[in-house]
Amino acid sequence: MEHHADLTAQVIGAAIAVHQKLGPGFLESVYRRALQVELARYGLRAESDAKLNVTYDHVVVGEFIPDLMVESRIVIELKASSTLTLAHEIQTVNYLTVTGIEVGLLLGFGGARLEFKRKHPHRNAHYRPVHPVSAPPVHPVPRCMNSPASYRIIDISRPLYTGSPHWPGDSATSLDLTASMATGAACNVGRLSCSVHNGTHLDAPFHYNSRGLTTDQLDLSLYIGPARVIDARGHATFTPALFHGLTDADLAAVPRILFRTDAWSDPTTFPTTWPLLDRALPGWLAARGVKLIGLDLPSVDELNNKDMAIHHLLDDANILIIESLDLRDVAAGVYELIALPLKLRGGDGSPIRAILRR
Repeated sequence: MEHHADLTAQVIGAAIAVHQKLGPGFLESVYRRALQVELARYGLRAESDAKLNVTYDHVVVGEFIPDLMVESRIVIELKASSTLTLAHEIQTVNYLTVTGIEVGLLLGFGGARLEFKRKHPHRNAHYRPVHPVSAPPVHPVPRCMNSPASYRIIDISRPLYTGSPHWPGDSATSLDLTASMATGAACNVGRLSCSVHNGTHLDAPFHYNSRGLTTDQLDLSLYIGPARVIDARGHATFTPALFHGLTDADLAAVPRILFRTDAWSDPTTFPTTWPLLDRALPGWLAARGVKLIGLDLPSVDELNNKDMAIHHLLDDANILIIESLDLRDVAAGVYELIALPLKLRGGDGSPIRAILRR
């Protein structure tokens, strides 16, 4: 089904645009018509009255009319409820199974951001309802991770110190001693003052979305697990071309992407320009199951941006962000990432000590 991937990404991108413009609170019919308008701008045909035959044992027993049918290839089911439920997923899979359509998209417009799920039919000869499976998904990891004795730890964090580079206008880093053994104290006691976005750090969604999760509310499991380092050196813009040779299954199995650019050439000074994500990339990655990206750059947006547009696109795609990594000594490939934040209640980000293991 890889040949559907680009079309799926376009549909998700169009749906994100609709949600950004309309927000939650409207009827499904409003979102359906708006999505048709947006898809037409992509040059895509979306039918709201397509009739699909429902078959049982190779006999047509009825018909099904999806909310939208895109290019006669993808079934779209739209929901205006606040969350997509397991029942919605089961319903969509069953629709695909009995109609023979290979790909379906379940889109939820009722929340603070678009929710979407890509579904495929059951591969049974006869129609059989889908039942939930309780076992959690298992993601493959590099074989060398199975033996603790073989771990190689690679520190990919930038140091914090008094005067270390920081975003212009943000709080500088200051690290000093409030008590010192050199002056007679029983122990040394340090004090750190800095922005939570200094050095290697993560952005909590609350940083760019007033209704987003704060640092203490983040799902920590997303910051531990298989990560793929992509060599993006020499690229001014990150596009899907960087992932040439990787299948959708490859990306879904390793849902964390780290971009190595080496564009931050002098680690002692703050850069003024750096490569950026193509604005279609967040939706493209999300359609393939990517949950987190990290960069060896100060931000996913440019220095003088006014609207944090790429932050918002990643937020709409449910992709988390790590910034200011140090990947200069890391070859492209799959590693285990560990990059946990401080438990800052109400925080919009946090410094992290990020490592790779292999």
